[in-house]
Amino acid sequence: MFEFFKNIADKNACQLSGVCSIHPSVNSLYELLLSEARVCAFYLVKLKEFKIFDKKVMNLLIDVLSIFLINTSFNKKKYLELFKKLNSYKNKIKENYVEYCTKNQLPCEVINANFELNEKTTINDLIEFSQNNIVNRQKNCDKKKFRLFELITIFSRLCAIDIVKIKKFEPEFCDFDYEIIRFFALTNGYSIRDEKIIRRILEFSDISLKIHEKLFEVYKNKFGKKESASVNMNVLKGHCILASGDDLDELDKLLKTLDEMKRQDLIKKNINVYTNGALFLAHFYPYFKNNEFLKGHYGTDNAEYDFSVFPGSILITQNFIQKIDSLYRGEIFSSKLISFNKVFDIENNDYSPLINSALKLDGFLKNENKKPIEINYDFEDVNKIVDEFQDNEIVIVTGKIEGKTLSTYDNKKIINLNCPCEADILLNALKKLKAKNIKITLFFAQCNLVSLLMVLSLLNQGINIALANCSQALINPHVIEALKDDFNIEII
Repeated sequence: MFEFFKNIADKNACQLSGVCSIHPSVNSLYELLLSEARVCAFYLVKLKEFKIFDKKVMNLLIDVLSIFLINTSFNKKKYLELFKKLNSYKNKIKENYVEYCTKNQLPCEVINANFELNEKTTINDLIEFSQNNIVNRQKNCDKKKFRLFELITIFSRLCAIDIVKIKKFEPEFCDFDYEIIRFFALTNGYSIRDEKIIRRILEFSDISLKIHEKLFEVYKNKFGKKESASVNMNVLKGHCILASGDDLDELDKLLKTLDEMKRQDLIKKNINVYTNGALFLAHFYPYFKNNEFLKGHYGTDNAEYDFSVFPGSILITQNFIQKIDSLYRGEIFSSKLISFNKVFDIENNDYSPLINSALKLDGFLKNENKKPIEINYDFEDVNKIVDEFQDNEIVIVTGKIEGKTLSTYDNKKIINLNCPCEADILLNALKKLKAKNIKITLFFAQCNLVSLLMVLSLLNQGINIALANCSQALINPHVIEALKDDFNIEII
């Protein structure tokens, strides 16, 4: 039903294209970026103890944590620029910290890095250093602590993505920036006891829920309350744009630019916009319904295939996370901090180059009719089930189980949430069930970054959690191992 909401890196799809894993050089470069961010986090926490804040570095750190670098064909110039900026900030806050300690005659903890960045530093230099750094890090860390650090790292990154989304609407919002940075800084602490790390993960799980709720609130205030939808899957003859990723703010800016250009008589022909991937969620908000330019949803769970056959221009939004290594680049535009090679950059929220590109391409040559997808999104339906529920135990299934419709499991009743925008419904149901002292088992039928974040956010809620087995392309096996062995998550 929601084929485009299967695993972000579906095993069958990636095996066909031969890109199931992240290339070692790409992994090395991203690990080095994380290493610099880790040291930055250490000094920011130390400065915070002295009541010294550096909001500029915190903002950059949140941006860096929100990046997922998985494609080999990324823009190396942009990577170097970002790395040098982060390195410069790191050196600055380290100097501030040492200066304060010296001035006030306080003991000073310093993380020594034996890599000196200079104008002649190349990508190959960074790869070589990072590979050695990764080996040393693994040697200095026992297996259990290492997997806990990996879990903290991806948890911090996923929460940073949500913070970046919130800041698109509330630029000054910083309620959770320091909490994420302080949590991520734990990965510097080789001497911290495992029990303390586990306790901190559980505590941060509660903070993650608050970040979720804030994002729901921001979207609701901007786009209205989500509601049931009949999502159009047709394609219409004419010029077209495909918007992929999950950034509703960018979709909004694109549609507003189209409206303004049409109002100024800069567009002489119709342009049809289609969502792709997780931007499917736009169709549940009243704000986007009946938009003159947004015509429906297009595509599968494989962005590489969708992009290769789409006859118009393509927008890759900031939080797009899919491997498209074997794709021949066409008229693709992106706002990502580290974008892809041969992709045009969107700068200063100017979407006119993307629109002008679409006008030069043929677009779809004829109409194609497909059955719409009907999605029932109704809080009241779930509320009624929960309010009337009388048993002591219940199983909640999120996501679709291929070829199966379950009503009971192990003699327990089931609530099936087959809607791909179910997180807020799920959290609402969990609150009501917990208030009634009902024992809950929660099963995530699909494993992707969205479901992983939900699992991590619910670790401290006293419920049983089961998770479908995960592809290793985006989710480190150490993370799954930590969930299973340290937090009793059942992997199915």
